[in-house]
Amino acid sequence: MSMIPLILFLSFSAGSFAQTGVIKGKIVDAKTDEPLIGASVVIEGTTIGAAADLDGNFMIRDVPAGEHTLIASYVAYITDTIEGVKVRANEETTIQISLLPDDISLGEVEVIARANRESENILLMDRRQALVATQSMGARELSRKGISDALSAVANVSGVSRQEGVKNVFVRGLGDRYNATLLNGFPIPSEDPEYKNIALEFFGTDIIQNIDVNKVFSGKSSSDVGGAIININSKELIGDRAFSAEASGGLNSEAARVDFLRVDGSNLLGFAQTDHPAEGTFDFSNRLDPLKVSLPLNHGLVLSGGS
Repeated sequence: MSMIPLILFLSFSAGSFAQTGVIKGKIVDAKTDEPLIGASVVIEGTTIGAAADLDGNFMIRDVPAGEHTLIASYVAYITDTIEGVKVRANEETTIQISLLPDDISLGEVEVIARANRESENILLMDRRQALVATQSMGARELSRKGISDALSAVANVSGVSRQEGVKNVFVRGLGDRYNATLLNGFPIPSEDPEYKNIALEFFGTDIIQNIDVNKVFSGKSSSDVGGAIININSKELIGDRAFSAEASGGLNSEAARVDFLRVDGSNLLGFAQTDHPAEGTFDFSNRLDPLKVSLPLNHGLVLSGGS
């Protein structure tokens, strides 16, 4: 009598485990019918699922018999829900799932590239592509050569020279009358009524992006120019604010062992001591005798900013 309940229990258990089926199919692109490799299919409310293979095929085993809802998803595609998928015990249910691409429309994007015309390489490329031969010096070259203003920069161009006591440069022997000075392509007046061109030493290298020296006759040149057109291009402000600091120094080897006299009362930055002694006292902080300097050094400090 004890064997009958055991046989009935085993028969009931075997019948319970046999109430499962299989869901298989293929996941493709709804527009191109291309298989979606790696797309996932999950039975809603469970963790039972599968991923598509290289051909887009998938197979979900041990699915309880009954009616189920499948959720298919893939990257950059709209998730699809398939309802009413019936599964019978010991049978396979075949379906095909088509997913629509999740198209995202973006607004117009404009990419603007700006060439850094402070660089020697960019200026050299411009020179190769130019129809008129122009010599240019950028801010990086000016800094590398220790040039402090536009006058010294132009004097380093071949065919340009400067003389002591003369305000501006000579181009192939032609002086101020035969040259023209421009700022960002526009003519600028002279500060001296006796000269045609403004003094180039007014323009420090802290505001210069590059300097173009055009010594060739062309249709764009001014009719009164026989020497050169000197165009000073100022630096561009990128952003809301800008700040820069520069320090320079120099030593003349010929003056290294010679004593020079310097008036006492000014510091390294050029500021003089203006303290006055109290009434009835003579405790001056400055001396009447000049100072002897055996190693004179040239130095400079430039601070510039803008907004």
